[in-house]
Amino acid sequence: MSDPRIIALDGVHNFRDFGGWSTHAGQMVSRKRLFRSGHLSRTTPKDRTKIDALDIKTLADLRQPIERQREPNTLPEKAPHTVFETAHGGHQEAPHLQFLREGNLSVNSVKAYMVSAYQRIPHETHHQHIFANVFRQLANGEPLLIHCAAGKDRTGILAALILSALGVDRDQVFEDYLLTNKAVDIDTLLPSIAARISEQTGETVEPEALRPMLGVEEEFLDAALATIGPVDTYFETALGLSKADLGTLRDALIL
Repeated sequence: MSDPRIIALDGVHNFRDFGGWSTHAGQMVSRKRLFRSGHLSRTTPKDRTKIDALDIKTLADLRQPIERQREPNTLPEKAPHTVFETAHGGHQEAPHLQFLREGNLSVNSVKAYMVSAYQRIPHETHHQHIFANVFRQLANGEPLLIHCAAGKDRTGILAALILSALGVDRDQVFEDYLLTNKAVDIDTLLPSIAARISEQTGETVEPEALRPMLGVEEEFLDAALATIGPVDTYFETALGLSKADLGTLRDALIL
């Protein structure tokens, strides 16, 4: 049985509503306000009609400029009025492609890379900048979509932080994170993704070695949360969010 949070689209992977979780206080995070997905470069007309109906007002694209240039989003007619992007990296290759070019790939080496990426992402200035902007924008209660390339790693960390700030318990934060493995048909995608990466890197990539990079595992998000430490401290020192900011966020998004 499919999860009602997953929104099936033809040209976009991993699109889903990450509201609807319960909080420590027995309340509920609003539905139809928090959305997450992979990139939107291959949206079909039918997809754009579905996205239009969500009335998304803000888009946060966590990809680097070179990623956006290679696969620019195709937005619906009712394009979001606020878009957050990063200028970090310029024309530099994305870190995961740099890693893949090194060759000698195995399931274990890819897993180790993923753990290191999750430890790095929360502390990068460009990610912290967008994270902070997203938190402040959410205080208006308008629908927002966050995405990266696959909608699972950079997006997964930010979604986990948002749910944590709203008082969702750790088990449900991880349940939301792990829905990627249900929302994405990894077995079907592996061969085509491996072929594309082989073309981009000039290295032969075995599909099975990429499995940890296409899905998500608890140890990845564990690594991010461990390096973040107490989330309240991270919100204050890394994102510059006050207790009042977080209180406004909760007022806007908790039923």
